[in-house]
Amino acid sequence: MINNSSANNKANYMSKDSSKEKHKLRLLWKERRKNISLNSCDRYEKFFIKNFKKAVGTFKNKIIAGYNPINHEVNCLKLLNFASKEGSKIALPYTNKNKILEFREWNFDDPLKKDTLGILSPPSKKIVIPDVIIIPLLCFDLNGTRLGMGLGIYDRSLPFYELSDKYGLAFSDQKTEKLIREDHDFLIDGVITEKNFLSFERKKN
Repeated sequence: MINNSSANNKANYMSKDSSKEKHKLRLLWKERRKNISLNSCDRYEKFFIKNFKKAVGTFKNKIIAGYNPINHEVNCLKLLNFASKEGSKIALPYTNKNKILEFREWNFDDPLKKDTLGILSPPSKKIVIPDVIIIPLLCFDLNGTRLGMGLGIYDRSLPFYELSDKYGLAFSDQKTEKLIREDHDFLIDGVITEKNFLSFERKKN
């Protein structure tokens, strides 16, 4: 006979241990990402765009969602600018009061206002369903697991965009060994780096 109480306690301990380990990893990778970013050079931009093209394929008439970079994240706006010139509609995330991302259509001339997390986002309420979502991260592994900032915003939001391709954007040196994955961690479809486009087998979460 299974002791449900013991099983639940064990799961809670494992969850606490995983949270502690992830916290340590975040502190480590925040500093690593900062150093990688500060030591990167402008010539990487063309390589990111080259691999962005590999990931997306045809740009015309697609909706590409990215993010407004903070804390030494790879500058996604340069990729979005390229996509716009190639005929894509562009969207940026807005975190609503339920801490779920809405992707709102945006043009580069449009003003931005802070959302509920204080991140500059489109004030427009024209919500779209992107064909491609570009996602920031601290580090990633080759199983499609990403380590984010710990708020769970993307993990909660991405399941609502089942038909969208979901790609991380990172420097190649942000790749790490197998990360801890908990049930709520959403697997991504690939990662765009300055060296290549890594496509993972589509994972069903």
